[in-house]
Amino acid sequence: MNNTLRQLRNTILLYLLTLNSVFATEIEVKVLVNDTHPPYSYMENGGASGIYIEVMKRISKRMEGYTLKFVPTPWPRVKEEIRNGVAFGFVGPYYHGHDWLYVWPYSLPIMDESVVVVCRGAVLNKDRPDWPDDYQGLIIGNNTGYDGFGGVEFRQYVAEGKITLQEVKTTKQNILMLVSGRADCYMVNRLSYAWEIKRLFESGQIKLDANSILRESLVISTDAVYMGFTDMDKGKYSFKRDFHQKFNDQIYKMYKSNEIQEIANDYIK
Repeated sequence: MNNTLRQLRNTILLYLLTLNSVFATEIEVKVLVNDTHPPYSYMENGGASGIYIEVMKRISKRMEGYTLKFVPTPWPRVKEEIRNGVAFGFVGPYYHGHDWLYVWPYSLPIMDESVVVVCRGAVLNKDRPDWPDDYQGLIIGNNTGYDGFGGVEFRQYVAEGKITLQEVKTTKQNILMLVSGRADCYMVNRLSYAWEIKRLFESGQIKLDANSILRESLVISTDAVYMGFTDMDKGKYSFKRDFHQKFNDQIYKMYKSNEIQEIANDYIK
């Protein structure tokens, strides 16, 4: 073999080895998750836990080329880091294409969440079927950073002083404010409320049967939840399109097999 063929052979071998190394390397992707949204995502023992975390852990094991790392973070800071193009992606926003212009694209839906209004029993001695008209004059609780809850008309009533909006960080804090009479009603994810009220009752922090103190009034919205990606990274995350497609492939398979619902059922037994 002459020197030219030998050099060509060595060049091809080096190229193939380099190519194999590139494709064998997995990219670690940091995903921000809400640290106070049980049972979907929350901080536990210094790490992230919850329904969405379990879904993504399974995806991480199955998705070629990527490893997911979950970073539990206060929700207002999650949005700030996505808005500034610092963070790659986050779970789980509702669709906000009309007002969060810094988020694009979105994944396929992971699952649905329903937002309900829970009130003290005395407040519901009067029928209140119409939201938000029948809730004027009341103090309505909400979790900090959940600025889409309630809808446009509700937010207008708050701006006009017809309804008082009171926000604290966690579901637990809001429930305790209801029980103590410091709020009249609370806008809350239905599953989060059921998960937290059960724990408060079992721990003795609520002394009476919770159903005799608080009652669900009505459902004000049902929305799908997604993984959202920053649209403000200016090309920093060059793998975004490939990741998005592979993530969607896994979500679709889990949805069709009912695996996501089975994970949720394990959390709410």
